[in-house]
Amino acid sequence: MDITAFRISAPTPGQIIILIVIFIVIGLVFYLASRASGTGTRKRTGKPTGTGWHNFYQLAKMRGLTKQETEVLRKLVQAYGLTRPTMVFTSTAILDGCIQRAIRRVSLKEVKGESKDDIINMYYRIRNKIARNRAVKGVATTKAIPVGAKLRIEVPKVGFFSVSVVKNDDDCFGISIPMLPPGKTVAWGKLKLNCSYWRENDAAYNFETKVLDVVVTDVDQYICLKHTNKITRVQKRRYPRKNVRIPVIFVRLRVIEQDGRKKAIVDRKDAHWGTIIDISVGGLSIETTAPVDKNNYVKVEFELKEDYKVVGYGKVKRIERNPAKRNWIMHIQFTKIDKRYKNEIFALLYDYETL
Repeated sequence: MDITAFRISAPTPGQIIILIVIFIVIGLVFYLASRASGTGTRKRTGKPTGTGWHNFYQLAKMRGLTKQETEVLRKLVQAYGLTRPTMVFTSTAILDGCIQRAIRRVSLKEVKGESKDDIINMYYRIRNKIARNRAVKGVATTKAIPVGAKLRIEVPKVGFFSVSVVKNDDDCFGISIPMLPPGKTVAWGKLKLNCSYWRENDAAYNFETKVLDVVVTDVDQYICLKHTNKITRVQKRRYPRKNVRIPVIFVRLRVIEQDGRKKAIVDRKDAHWGTIIDISVGGLSIETTAPVDKNNYVKVEFELKEDYKVVGYGKVKRIERNPAKRNWIMHIQFTKIDKRYKNEIFALLYDYETL
């Protein structure tokens, strides 16, 4: 069999130039794709670079995160597998996914002592900072209050009530009719009401309005209120607050002088029962018939969930009389509470599942 010899000729200068151009174009395409996806490259310090990560660090600074908190969040974002890291600042669902996944992983680890509570508490603080400092357009009119929102109304000479918005259109917005005490009636016609509305991850809004009508049919039952644009935005709270109904026992603390130092004494004979009506990491409000005077300190004990008792100490900041129920509402600011209890309260506020 004849074998025909062949020779590979050297590439011409034109072919070499074409190959170089092809390699440059391919490299440029991969570089632009990596920058667009936000993955970037890594420097020797281990800090990711690229357009997406540059914006990530800028947004973290705008949300008030420290350098340590930013790096912790960066690791959570990478572990979560986000190709666009800035989405953790724009999507509450993604933020909750990152934080709750990290909390579960830490909860399953064999970490002894306070360190595990510290780590989980940092995750919650990061979540709280991002949500609290997110740019939110304020409520300028009652037309912007959504159906289903909770309002707190003050009926003159009657008391305070929690109601829900059941209707909101151009003509008026309707609220559920509050449950009055037995034997008590209210002439609703043209009555003026002081209202407050707390919007999640934003602030509280106060406004005054008046009753236009009371609608009672086989289908609808609500009080129709006049719309107003005169709304006052109250300073936002440091932590979100959630409405609850939790039994609580509280004890006034007596402060005594001992060896030149002040000491708080718990007097069990001065213990009373009440109901927590709202709670946050910073404090709680208690409905009771035996209030403790303003500026006094109290110890509170309650079960946040089954067989999980929370113990905390706080100061009575404000007391409100509620003639409708013939009781008082004490607003208490925590002065001392363990981080493990704070973490459980955070979980309640954000509807996180705990192990």
